[in-house]
Amino acid sequence: MQLVTLDYLLGWASAAVGLLILSGFSRNNANSFSHFGYNLEHAFWFPIGVWCGVGLTGRYRRSQRSPTESMFAQFPDYAGAAALAGAGAMGISYFLHHFGSVEVLVSTQVLMASFVATFALTIGHALLRHTTLSLHPVRIAVVDDGSSFARIQTHLHLQHGVVSVGRISPTVDNDSDVLGPLSDIDDIIERHGVDRVIFGGIGVISDDVAFWYRRTTELVDTGLVPRMFDVVSWRSRLTDLMGLPLLELAPRHVGLLDRALKRAMDLVIAAVFILIFLPVFAAIAIAIKLSSRGPVFFRQERLGRDRHPFTILKFRTMLVETGVNSDGRDTTLDEAAPLYVKRGKLSESNRVTTVGKFLRRTGLDEIPQFINVLTGSMSVVGPRPFIPHESEINDPIYSRRYDVRPGITGLWQVSGRNNLTDDELRQLDFLYVTSWSLWWDVKICADTPRAMVRGLGAY
Repeated sequence: MQLVTLDYLLGWASAAVGLLILSGFSRNNANSFSHFGYNLEHAFWFPIGVWCGVGLTGRYRRSQRSPTESMFAQFPDYAGAAALAGAGAMGISYFLHHFGSVEVLVSTQVLMASFVATFALTIGHALLRHTTLSLHPVRIAVVDDGSSFARIQTHLHLQHGVVSVGRISPTVDNDSDVLGPLSDIDDIIERHGVDRVIFGGIGVISDDVAFWYRRTTELVDTGLVPRMFDVVSWRSRLTDLMGLPLLELAPRHVGLLDRALKRAMDLVIAAVFILIFLPVFAAIAIAIKLSSRGPVFFRQERLGRDRHPFTILKFRTMLVETGVNSDGRDTTLDEAAPLYVKRGKLSESNRVTTVGKFLRRTGLDEIPQFINVLTGSMSVVGPRPFIPHESEINDPIYSRRYDVRPGITGLWQVSGRNNLTDDELRQLDFLYVTSWSLWWDVKICADTPRAMVRGLGAY
């Protein structure tokens, strides 16, 4: 009922904003501001069209099934709903005009209202979902044999409005961190108030596991992490082979047009960001100079596209000490160790300045890299820029990260940063490069501020 009421209000708001926009540049006297009240009165059918459009695209049904779905994943549905809203409103007005005295809606006004409604519905639904999840978080349990649980946990912690209840073992498991075996799913759901169950790494799917999986779907909402989640992305497409579900993975290569669009987006974002936030740059530079001796910028050699070296720029966050290598890694540690351990981040803590701690936690130490974007050595979104001795792995699969420019942000930035292991980082880089899309870049850019504010994986 909340969504229905919201959509009706958003329909009226979209019609009003659309009329205001048209009145600013349209030469048609019918669209002038002096006719605003008259035009808005005759836009009565557009909010009803919004109801029909949202309903026909299945958004009302899906909003209940996927409470944590990203608004970027929903955007095409809302665009379709807004288009159907406009078509429906025009159809109703034509029908009533033919059989009555109702005036036909002006097509340009309906088109503008539909355009505004695309963004209004997307943002409005996202805000309502955010508020609802803040008041009533979704309690999620993960069925996993332990192989993927840590990775899934990282993503759950990044998701607003989610409470991770714990791990359910596919079989009997005596580990202390396990809620219980899958065969006790009825009791676990009731005892821990579980709203949703995600199936992760469960090894061989025996008849017993399949039975309890079906049982789980009858009790609560369920989700399934694909076994080959390392290669599944936004560009993957679910089809069928004569009734057999088939997940088609993304195309192998990025075309020249896509590369040109990505570079154009980089230049526009970097230029606008530097111009707008120039006072912030200056304030940070002054704070660094006042807090400790040394240069404003930290410079270091990194490897870019095709392994070409370049000098990366960051705001300096540490005290300058001669003879100290702050980037040395402890190679004796296991590969499963988080990056902040392997890179000696904890041992650096006594050298990080007060200003530096704030810059690292928020990610503001990275913003001079927009200069690297303008010079062409980096992109706004891409794999993590590696220093040479971190790039010794010759695996041709994970070397795909060097097919594109490294990024200021990327999947690694919004998925845990230094909390990730080396293997997880390589998997994310491979996934990004092989599954790139411009829309995915936009989503990562939108998710980055939240990751910065939360400071997850920042050291």
